[in-house]
Amino acid sequence: MESNQITLNPLPSRAVDRLHDYERLKLKLASILRQTLALINSQRNYEAHRKCQELLARLADDRFTLAVVGQFSRGKSSLMNAILGMDRLPVGLVPLTSVITKVAYGNPERVMIQYAGTQFGTEARIDELPMYVTETGNPGNQMDIAAAEVQLPSDFLRRGLYFVDTPGVGSVITENTKTTEAFLPSADAVIFITSFDSPLGREELEFLFKVREHVGKIFFVVNKSDLVSTAQREQVLSFLRNKLKAVLSLSEPRLFPVSALLGLQAKLTGSADQLTQSGLPELEESLTEFLTSDKTVEFLLRTSKLAMSLVGELQMTSSSPGAPSDENVSGTKGKGTTQDAAHASFEELLDSLWAFRKGLIEDSPTKDQKAALAQTHHQRMPDAELMQATRQSCVVCSHTADVMFKFMAKFQFEILVNAETRSQLAENGGLCSLHTWQYSGISSPQGISGSYFKVLMTLSRKLNALTESDSSQVDGLRTKDLVTDAKKCRACREQQVTQERAIQKLLDDFATNHDAVSGAVPVLCLPHLSLLLEKVNDQALAKRLIAFESALFERLAENMERYALKHDALRRYLQSKDEEVAYHRALSQLVGDKRLNSPWQIEYLL
Repeated sequence: MESNQITLNPLPSRAVDRLHDYERLKLKLASILRQTLALINSQRNYEAHRKCQELLARLADDRFTLAVVGQFSRGKSSLMNAILGMDRLPVGLVPLTSVITKVAYGNPERVMIQYAGTQFGTEARIDELPMYVTETGNPGNQMDIAAAEVQLPSDFLRRGLYFVDTPGVGSVITENTKTTEAFLPSADAVIFITSFDSPLGREELEFLFKVREHVGKIFFVVNKSDLVSTAQREQVLSFLRNKLKAVLSLSEPRLFPVSALLGLQAKLTGSADQLTQSGLPELEESLTEFLTSDKTVEFLLRTSKLAMSLVGELQMTSSSPGAPSDENVSGTKGKGTTQDAAHASFEELLDSLWAFRKGLIEDSPTKDQKAALAQTHHQRMPDAELMQATRQSCVVCSHTADVMFKFMAKFQFEILVNAETRSQLAENGGLCSLHTWQYSGISSPQGISGSYFKVLMTLSRKLNALTESDSSQVDGLRTKDLVTDAKKCRACREQQVTQERAIQKLLDDFATNHDAVSGAVPVLCLPHLSLLLEKVNDQALAKRLIAFESALFERLAENMERYALKHDALRRYLQSKDEEVAYHRALSQLVGDKRLNSPWQIEYLL
């Protein structure tokens, strides 16, 4: 199944900002804990190491499980598709099998199938999901599947949400109800969904009682608002409010009338008016408010308090008379002591934790927290575009690397068979150091020996001439002239011309595209962005290119922080592909593609 282009953010910008702010605070606390862990490791304090690692695990495991429950055919999967802005989960009028379908962040898209009674699973494509979780593809769950985890590149999921689609209750498949009820204790919150065409029957009310036994927060959603008139809608909502007050003793239940069908269509087509009409934004705003409310602040306060207690104990231990000094550790007394250095470091960590907690308690970010929350509020980039960009190389680098490989393949053959080309190479002293090793990576020892011998013979002749010269110039200065630099390297000249042509093509595309300022932005490494901006005359376009680069660097930095947190917390199984490759993509963004800056393949001949 091909990915649909997401033209609207899955959530309102304010909601995304709050989720982002919470994530940055969590990563800030994780950074302090990772500094603490590094200091603990230097002291070989195994018990403190275990405690610190447990705190990191708390942060890494901080995923909020939101289950969508209700009677079959109410539109649970449709609602999840609408919130995520992706048409990925199978929908239909027939009940699904007794399979829990979990939706988590992942890039690229894929499905992980978990079978009952085993820890082993299998990977499947998104378009194969109905084969495992629908009654048509897997009748009666004959495959004995425990759960299916759908991994999607949704920014909503990336912030720690664990969406769960449960089997519909009240169908002829009794196992569906049992499976959903068994999952309820694992949910942090529940979206209970009914519909305008047949609101809240007896079986739904009975199921609601069971939901309330296990889950404290319930979002009541009434789907299919597009099927009724305004008057009918108000009549149904009034009926539901009274019913929930009477049966569940709820004082003032909040209901969310939505049309999942309209909401999904709006996000796929980019219709802001249709999105408002669907009623989806109010539900999404309320969900995000709950995700970033007092519960999350309390989680950060509790974790940071435990961290302060640990660091405080370590500071007291480092101040004790028995703490090791430099003299005890290395046998030589240095200018200071390990004890003094550790005490100062633990004191700094305590100060950082105190400032962190102070900002949370006062609900007013400190200077450090403001830096931690810094983001591209001035011009938000589309999440789908950013997620795709984190997996792509600089367009100029990619084109240039392809051209240079073809050039080098042709060049290594040319200098082998063409005497004139071989003589020119020898006169220039060969290629520069980088391109010499790239050449060696694709040429054989026979090819190098048959071509480069002339380079060495020519240099031998020039060096010998220096010894016979009467010049009073220092030999070091004269031999330096023999070293091949970028000006004399034929491959460097080819690479420069190729880059200039690629950048000129981007400029030409911008000139012919009147929507360049608001359209998709090409992925560029920092060096090639700088070269491009030197020739861009449109100030609005230049600002957009810079803003996108800023957002891309921030996204990569967050992925790197997540990777470091999950690695130190021994939660590597939670790492996404984006996080695993972030370090390589970050370095490529900083200095350019590795294919242009390092040898391709070097074989050491001993």
